[in-house]
Amino acid sequence: MGEFWSLDLPDGGRLTGTRFGDAAHVVLLLHGMRYEQTSWHPFAARLVAAGCGALTLDFRGYGASSPRPEPTRDAADVAQAVERLWTEGANEVSLLGGSMGGAAALQAAALQGARVDRIAVLSPAVDAESVALVMSPVPLLVLASEGEPLAQESIALKRLRPETTELHLYPGDAHAQRLLAGPHQSDVEERLLRFLT
Repeated sequence: MGEFWSLDLPDGGRLTGTRFGDAAHVVLLLHGMRYEQTSWHPFAARLVAAGCGALTLDFRGYGASSPRPEPTRDAADVAQAVERLWTEGANEVSLLGGSMGGAAALQAAALQGARVDRIAVLSPAVDAESVALVMSPVPLLVLASEGEPLAQESIALKRLRPETTELHLYPGDAHAQRLLAGPHQSDVEERLLRFLT
């Protein structure tokens, strides 16, 4: 099982999560709006078995993290968590996010630049044009379902960043982390593990 992790933020907020493993390559896992960090625990265990460390993070307003501010500061908070991982000894930091967490990962990478080495997102809830052209040119894996409302944003990320983006669309309408519980679970997990490790 993992260990409790927390980060005090410059504006007085606090993030909490669970740290798995002690590998120098750490994957930061970011949940969607209908989830919390514990939803990533099974996949975090798979990452550790594959040789990575993992940090599952609760956004503000979730779990034991502080209340959610308006407007939200998810991207800036993720950037702070990435910096903390580097100070704790990481030599590589990757981001994995679903829906809201995917948006935060992409937006944080735009703030964070080269401090993030790769990003995987499941159905990111983001305006692709607002992030794709300002992100650093890190490898990006985008997984989504063909019939979900955000499929077009996933397709736009590939169109706007063709050299660095790998896109795979699944049949059906499963959104974000629901891809990890449906008929495509094995394929989704294997694609994520290959990309992140």
